[in-house]
Amino acid sequence: MPGARAALLGAILFAHGGCGGGNTAPHVETLPDPPASDASRPLLLRDVTVVPMTGDAPREHRTVLVRDGRIAEIGEAAAVRAPEGAVVIEGRGRWLMPALIDMHVHLRDADVPAYLAAGVGTVRNMWGHPNVARLRDEIAAGRLAGPAVVSASSGLDGDPPSWPYTQRVLEPSQAAPTVAAQAEQGWAYIKVYQQLSLASYDAIVAAARARGLPVIGHVPTAVTIQHALASGQRSIEHFSGYDRAVSATGRRGTFGWSDAERGRFPALVEATVAAGAWNCPTMAINVALSSRLPDADRVVRHRREFLRALAEAGAPLLLGSDAGIDVVPAGASLHDELAEFVAAGLPPESALRAGTADAARFLGREDLGVVRVGAQADLLLLPENPLEDVGNVRTFDGMVLRGAWRPAGGS
Repeated sequence: MPGARAALLGAILFAHGGCGGGNTAPHVETLPDPPASDASRPLLLRDVTVVPMTGDAPREHRTVLVRDGRIAEIGEAAAVRAPEGAVVIEGRGRWLMPALIDMHVHLRDADVPAYLAAGVGTVRNMWGHPNVARLRDEIAAGRLAGPAVVSASSGLDGDPPSWPYTQRVLEPSQAAPTVAAQAEQGWAYIKVYQQLSLASYDAIVAAARARGLPVIGHVPTAVTIQHALASGQRSIEHFSGYDRAVSATGRRGTFGWSDAERGRFPALVEATVAAGAWNCPTMAINVALSSRLPDADRVVRHRREFLRALAEAGAPLLLGSDAGIDVVPAGASLHDELAEFVAAGLPPESALRAGTADAARFLGREDLGVVRVGAQADLLLLPENPLEDVGNVRTFDGMVLRGAWRPAGGS
C-alpha cells in the first residue's frame, strides 16, 4: 500500500539519519572492539593497514591472525578466516604497527601500568637491582601485566657512588670479580657509569668481553668518547662523552652542548659509524633539564643537529625516555622522545624504527618490533596513520601484548 511504503521509507531514513536533503552521508553502525582476552585464544584483526617497520611500505586491507602469541598469518582482508573461538577485531582500515620499545628506563612498580597505557611492550632497564629482577620475572611468568623487561646490571662506578646498588670498582683488579657477580645475577648487559677511572673502565670492558656481555651506559669523565668507541662500548646513553668532545670549553653533560662547535661533529659521527656503536640520546629529558639554563635553546638546537648528523650518516639510534628518576613521566615521555627525533629532522618512519625494529635488533630479537609472520605479537591498533605524524601513536584503540588483546583503557 502506498501509505505503508511511505511510512516504512520514512522510518528507514530516520534510522539512518536521512533528512531528504541528499547531502548528509548515512550513518554506518560499527561494532565496538571486543573486551580484553588472553593469549590462549586466537586473535584476528580484519581489514587493517599494516605498518610492518621492516622497510616495506604499508599494506592496506590486510587481515592478521595471531596464535599462541605470534603472528601466524597476514593476507588479503577476505582471504584469512577466523579460527573457531577466535577473538575478532574489525579493523575498518585502521593502522596496525608494532608496540613501542623504550630503551632507557629505570623501572619502578608504580610505573608498570603507565608503560602499557602508552603502548610500550618492552623496556630496557638501565640499573639492575633485586626489585627489577622481581618485576622482570613476574611479568615473564604472566603474574603481572607489564612490558617485557631486559635489564642492565647495576652501574659499575668509582667514588662517590651516585645511586643505590652501585657496584664500586676502584681498582682494575676489582673489575673481573664484579663483572662475574653481575653476570651470575642474569643481567643482559654491564653498565658503566660516570666516575670510573680509565684503567678500571678498560678492565671492566675486558672482563665483560670475556663473558660475552656487552658494555653499555655512560662514557666516564676519565674516558674520551674516541676511546669508548674504539673499546667497543655497545651503546652510549645521553650522548655522554660527545658533550666534552664538542664543547669549546670542555664542559660536560647538558652544559657541554651550550657551546658546541659544529665543526667537530663530522669526525665524531664518522668514528661512531666506524665503531658500529649505538646511541640512545634521551632527547626529551634533556629538553626538560636544559629548560633551567639561560642558553637552553642552544643546547636543544645543537643536540638535535648532532642527532640528525648521526642519522644521516647511518649511525644506529635507539629511542629511550630515561623515565623513572622523577624528571619525565613513564610511558608518555617516550612519545615526547619520538617528537624530538622528528624535530631533529628524522622522518617519522626513522623515528618509529628507533623505538621498534631497530630497538629489537639491538636486543638481538629479529622477531620483535615488526609486523610479519612469525614475529611476536606486540602490536598497536591506531585510528590514524603513524607515518604521517608520530603524534598519532599517542592515541591507540588497543594493544596486542604477547598475543593478548588489551583495548585502550582496559585492564
